[in-house]
This record gives sequence, C-alpha cells and structure tokens, in this order.
Amino acid sequence: MNAYIDGKRCIVTSNNLKSRLIEKGFGTKKEDLLILDLFESYFLLETKKIKITKDEKEITITQLKEHIKKYIKEFTDKYLVYKDFREKGFIVKDGAIFGFDFRVYEGNSKTHQHTKYVVDVKKTHKDEMTKVIKSERLANSIKTKYVIAIIDQEDKITKIKLERI
Repeated sequence: MNAYIDGKRCIVTSNNLKSRLIEKGFGTKKEDLLILDLFESYFLLETKKIKITKDEKEITITQLKEHIKKYIKEFTDKYLVYKDFREKGFIVKDGAIFGFDFRVYEGNSKTHQHTKYVVDVKKTHKDEMTKVIKSERLANSIKTKYVIAIIDQEDKITKIKLERI
C-alpha cells in the first residue's frame, strides 16, 4: 500500500510516490513524512493514483467517504469544488487558516507561492451580506480574491469572484 489513514490525515509511505505527489502540489512535508489532507486523499484514491489502508486493510472509496464525513461537514459539496479546481490545474489547500473552505494556487508546487483565491462553498446563494463583506475584506487584506462556489440541486458549480472596484 502507498498510504494509511490516521484520523484527519493520510500518511504517504512510498518514497517514490511522495516525490511525485509533492511535485504536483499534493500534501505537506513534515520531516520525512508526506501528509495529505482528506480532500487530497479522496481525490487521489478516486483517480486511482494511490491505495490507502485503515487498520492495515485496504479501503474503498465508499469507506473513505464515510470516514471523512465524520470530520468534514458537507464533504460531498466541498469535494465537488475541490475536484473542479484540481481538474483545471490548480493546487487546492485547506483554507481554515484564513476562515475559508479552500486556498487555491495557480501552477505547480514550485510556483504556488501566493494564494490566488480563497473559496467558500455554499449550497445556496442566500447568505448574510455582512458575512460576504467580511470575507471579501479578509481576502483583500491577504492580497487575494474571494470566490463563493455555489452548488445547485444538480451538483452544478457556479463560482462568483468578488473584487473591489
């Protein structure tokens, strides 16, 4: 196996795989470990780039999803947005450090030095205007763009980028 689940993270054990994933902007290096977040783990398992074990047994995509839902509210909607950005060549990281769902970078791991977008995922377009304004101000203060990704009933994603004029 290439990796194992450890609570809210996935540890990559294969040295060969570690370097390939780092090159593509996946994971966070910590000493000699490569740690994937749960979105990265799910994406890599879904695209068959990795095999994951839990309690020393290989897990399926369905089992991984059930595990993730214990830790991430509205995982399915957020994953749709994560996957959409990833498939368009962006690097997507957890945005909790700034109070958002995701941080999005352009390019590969060598060029992603500044956040291009911070993203909130919503199931509806109805949100308090004050929260939207606060989020846009925070994005502006860290010199990035604020994006709201709205998921409709057919799982179609509409992205709205807010900028000051």
